[in-house]
Amino acid sequence: LGCAVDGHPTPNITWLYSGEPLSLRHRLLAAGQILHILNVSDFTDGEFSCLAQNEAGSLTQVMSLAIQEYQWSVDKLTACSASCGHRGLQLPQLRCLLDGAEVNASYCGETPKPSLQPIACNRRDCPSRWMVTSWSPCTRSCGGGIQMRRVTCQRLTAKGSSVPMSNEACAQVSKRPVDTQNCNRQPCVEWAASSWSQCNGPCIGPRLAVQHRQIFCQTKDGTSVSSDQCSSLPRPLSTQSCWTDVCGVHWRVSLWTVCTATCGNYGFQSRRVDCVHIRTNKPVMEHHCSWRPRPANWQRCNITPCENGTLLRGGEAEWCRSRKKGRVISQKHSTGPC
Repeated sequence: LGCAVDGHPTPNITWLYSGEPLSLRHRLLAAGQILHILNVSDFTDGEFSCLAQNEAGSLTQVMSLAIQEYQWSVDKLTACSASCGHRGLQLPQLRCLLDGAEVNASYCGETPKPSLQPIACNRRDCPSRWMVTSWSPCTRSCGGGIQMRRVTCQRLTAKGSSVPMSNEACAQVSKRPVDTQNCNRQPCVEWAASSWSQCNGPCIGPRLAVQHRQIFCQTKDGTSVSSDQCSSLPRPLSTQSCWTDVCGVHWRVSLWTVCTATCGNYGFQSRRVDCVHIRTNKPVMEHHCSWRPRPANWQRCNITPCENGTLLRGGEAEWCRSRKKGRVISQKHSTGPC
């Protein structure tokens, strides 16, 4: 608290509480112009005054101190958790109050909360009512089945026991729930498949091919429906491997021909490559052997450097003559062993 006085000479300041000298813990600052109360809770509401005196006279200032504290209040209860029976409870609601007015609960954060105990409420017998059990499993998984439940009339007492009552007692309160109902009315469906196609290719291995079939969804009576209706069922395979003599094939290669040169960069040799049947040894379409890499049918040979004066072999010379037939090719610009 402050005492705003000034004078010359400097006045002496005396603090009073309810007209009496201060007897509680305090401290004076600024030559007595400020009264620092060390423990507000030691005081009660009342008047504080400061008396300033010097040779010129005296002056008194009076001020009132009203102490207000944040307090928890438990004067409200939550709604009862049950209208009847034996489990109804109400919980006290905490409110933070200042001078009787509710404020934000954070202001009471430093004040210990009172212990809260649930209060029993509406502990009385309930009116008669229908009680139902869970539905039984459906009698069929598709095509329309039935499921059932038990329906009884009972009354819950304030002690927590359930007392059987006549159906008439509940019928006066509400309509009796149904005890049977239809279920799984969707049509029964299944995957169906056509016959497998012939096992005649394409070949994927020795005597091994692939065959196909059509898969479709239908009802039990054979009516085709959308495949989505069979999505929950395991889908049969639409392709499979099969054994067939048609794929009993392999690549047959002949011996390499004589190299077209004994040296140099232009020698090559060739051989015949055919796809043949293993049993008959007769050629078949090459795509039947495509499951295996096709062997090379030509290759370079004798690519070592030639010495001066090296001659072509007879077969090579004949091959060169056939290349030069009707035209002249110089040795300098030839593109083969010629």
